[in-house]
Amino acid sequence: MTEMYQYNMKSYEIIAENFATFFREYGNDSYKMLKNFFEAERNKFSKERIAELVKTGISNEEAVIKARQGWVSTIGRSLEIIIEKLIKNFCEKNNLKLTNDKVLKSKNLPKELDLVKRAILVHFGKNSVLPDGDIIIYKYRNEIPKVLAILSVKNSFRERYTETPYWKLKLAESEVTKNICVFMITPDSDDEISRKDATKSRIVLEYELDGVYMAKDDFDESEKVKGIEYLISDLEKLL
Repeated sequence: MTEMYQYNMKSYEIIAENFATFFREYGNDSYKMLKNFFEAERNKFSKERIAELVKTGISNEEAVIKARQGWVSTIGRSLEIIIEKLIKNFCEKNNLKLTNDKVLKSKNLPKELDLVKRAILVHFGKNSVLPDGDIIIYKYRNEIPKVLAILSVKNSFRERYTETPYWKLKLAESEVTKNICVFMITPDSDDEISRKDATKSRIVLEYELDGVYMAKDDFDESEKVKGIEYLISDLEKLL
């Protein structure tokens, strides 16, 4: 990767490109190895970022902290891109479209996306709120959107495991949104939900969500907690 190539790309785009190389080497198994892939990418990112920051004159300790903070946002977006690539062919084959909550928060949306936004709003009395949605899968036919699923993509949880179940419960309260499935996709980098032993995060996610898909091969499987290779077949059931 040349210096100019890196300069013209954001960090998460570079990582997504690196995954394309990783995928060519390991094929579909690469999605079950995301924990290892991201660990290697984190080490490279941290080393390069710390060196860049130290050159600006800040201390090594402060550079380490800033690099760690930068990695959190970088891995989040790169993981979303990788999952989007996983489902791209399936969506194209079935005339499905993708968007996300960041796009839907924009002002002056085109009609199609404005209708999608309205189709998933959660109402609190007189106020309406857009639920979190890293990847939103929908059909759009005869100017009518039908949202099939909302995918939450997380590298790890760190006490944030209640966020996605909360939105699932709120969507279930309305006749308009109750049939929208909410899925979690994660490499579970900190092994917070990989085991069946009664951790709060595993219990809540498994009970409330429609499915949890593990981008790793070492975890305790159940009816709802399964390997990422099952994601496409479960999405097919929503058609």
